[in-house]
Amino acid sequence: MSYFIISIFVITILLMLNWKRISIFFENQLEQQEIDFKERTNLDLWKLTKISPGITWVGIDQFQFSNPEFYFDEEFLYIIDHTKVIKHTIKNIMAVKRTIYTRNDRRIWEIVINENDNNIVYKIATNNSLTTANFGKFLDKVNENPDSVVDSKWLL
Repeated sequence: MSYFIISIFVITILLMLNWKRISIFFENQLEQQEIDFKERTNLDLWKLTKISPGITWVGIDQFQFSNPEFYFDEEFLYIIDHTKVIKHTIKNIMAVKRTIYTRNDRRIWEIVINENDNNIVYKIATNNSLTTANFGKFLDKVNENPDSVVDSKWLL
């Protein structure tokens, strides 16, 4: 038991002495993430709001990033699949509705976009995490269009 307390004390002291290096490391990670996103998509990561969960379980110990990733800003919905970026005006979104399907305890939603008299349908999985609040904001944004249909019990 005393070895455990001594170990915790030593680790705490080491963390306190190196907090500056640790914070610089995490700042550099965020900057690199922003640079990589900009190179991949030519978009500013911090001006967009992510609505897709990003990581899904594949197996017991494996993760898979959700493809495509969904982001939005004041005017557009962005669908990003690696380096390919598809941009749709939020005003063209005709419906956002909850489906009866789930995947890994994540609700599947359907986004219907009308562009050039063609309906484009995307499916997105949401979960009870940080992205859920962003998805609620997205639903509110889409609901500003009087021609859109949004599953109203999910509006914030």
